[in-house]
Amino acid sequence: MATLPDWDPTIEQDVPARYAQMADQRARCPMARAGRHGGQWDVLRYADVIEAAGDPDRFSNGLQSRYAKPMPPLEYDPPEHRDYRRMLAVFFTPKRMAELEPIVRRNARELLAPMVAAGRGDLAQGYSYPLPALGLCALLNIDGNSWGQIKEWSEHTLLKDSEDPAEEAIADAGHARIIEYAHTMIADRRANPLHPEEDIASALLAARVGGEAMDDDTIARTLRILISAGHNSTTSAIGNMVLYLAENPDAQAWLRADLSRISAASEEILRADTPVQEMPRVATRDTTLGGCPVKAGDRLGMFWAAANRDPEAFPEPDKIILDRKPNRHVAFGHGIHTCLGAPMARMEMRVAMEELFALTSHFALEAPAKRARFHRMGVVNLPLVLEAAK
Repeated sequence: MATLPDWDPTIEQDVPARYAQMADQRARCPMARAGRHGGQWDVLRYADVIEAAGDPDRFSNGLQSRYAKPMPPLEYDPPEHRDYRRMLAVFFTPKRMAELEPIVRRNARELLAPMVAAGRGDLAQGYSYPLPALGLCALLNIDGNSWGQIKEWSEHTLLKDSEDPAEEAIADAGHARIIEYAHTMIADRRANPLHPEEDIASALLAARVGGEAMDDDTIARTLRILISAGHNSTTSAIGNMVLYLAENPDAQAWLRADLSRISAASEEILRADTPVQEMPRVATRDTTLGGCPVKAGDRLGMFWAAANRDPEAFPEPDKIILDRKPNRHVAFGHGIHTCLGAPMARMEMRVAMEELFALTSHFALEAPAKRARFHRMGVVNLPLVLEAAK
């Protein structure tokens, strides 16, 4: 690995400039060298991302945990990955999502009502931030009043990829607090058991992997990935969609005219403004990818964001086409590690927009939005003027 990078994706924080930089680098060298994390390959082309993400035998997600111990199932490889994913997948079925939807819808209305009444509000801090976190609390059967603390700790863990030691320390502290919270959940379920078919923590306590019960540390690490990953991406996705519609009144009117268009439009926003821009893999052996030699142990950055704007995969990739078909984006990843919570994220995006449209007749920016820093693509502040529905 060369230590001098071809590019640094953290330089451009202005969103259009960031995407222009990605497009330029993908066109010039789609397997780019980056100096971050001691040097890595950044994979920028859609076909290469699909190949690597679809081949866990060559490109591991279990050799790159940011912490001392990996968090299942995301940071496990086959065959262990399969057992953990299978026991969690039953909580993200269409039936489960239908049961959660009324709760998410009620939360959406309660969050929106005071802002609509006031005629203005920060739709990031007041809506896209709390709504998915409250949904996670309902999914995990934990006190909804915990959402703010969970969100804060989870936001801190996103600093783990920083090159700043102070931010790394904040990320480590956030991780430790979520692990501690997970252990509290485990102790509570032992004292107040719930049916394993209705509660994730109880299901993990009852589960057998290889014929043996999981120890509390493994259960806590499994809950940790759910607690932190179960809302951050959806927060970004909802914020990105509201921002686009606030800036594009014709698109907003088009969706208001037929709410059945929301799901397809959500997929296009996910493609164009991919909430998680990058995730890592590690090569398990000497191989090639995108025509480049990759050595065993090399780290790769899977650039979902660059892949989702690859002109070889998406015509007019920088244009948002709300009814784009087909739309085989990789915003939720690809392969065995495709986001487990994708069904919940899609449901929450749809409900968030349905309720926003139901309570308003129009919304627009009151002041410029503040976007999130790399490697997130989201909205930190989104001040809107809201016209109540007549």
